Amino acid sequence: MKWSNRVQIITGQTCFHIAMHLSIVLFLIWGWKHRVLPEVSAGLVAAYVLLLAAMMVTQRISRLRRAGDYLEEASTTYYFGAAMMSLYLLSRVLHNPLLIGALGVLMLVGPALVSLLAKEPPVTQIEKKRS
Repeated sequence: MKWSNRVQIITGQTCFHIAMHLSIVLFLIWGWKHRVLPEVSAGLVAAYVLLLAAMMVTQRISRLRRAGDYLEEASTTYYFGAAMMSLYLLSRVLHNPLLIGALGVLMLVGPALVSLLAKEPPVTQIEKKRS
């Protein structure tokens, strides 16, 4: 068994996703040490937006569906980091802790609510008989 497969089995993440997480952490540490954390955070959030746009485009094209699935997993993995960086950037502009907290709760609960509401309706007995 290849070492990359062992890493994926143990961690549940591919080596690419682990490298992506580590690079984001390294960028944030570098930005903090060089006092350019807002600029680095804005760049990482912009990269997330580009990743999300690329995922949406590739999932609509049948030949690129496999790449779209991979980008979907990457965007799901990267979502909470991008949400926290967005909250940090908003906190630099908005100085209302209650509003920042409400936005944080919305960012954390939002994807779960969307996935719950987007489920397919249950198949009824009439539809089963038609099949």
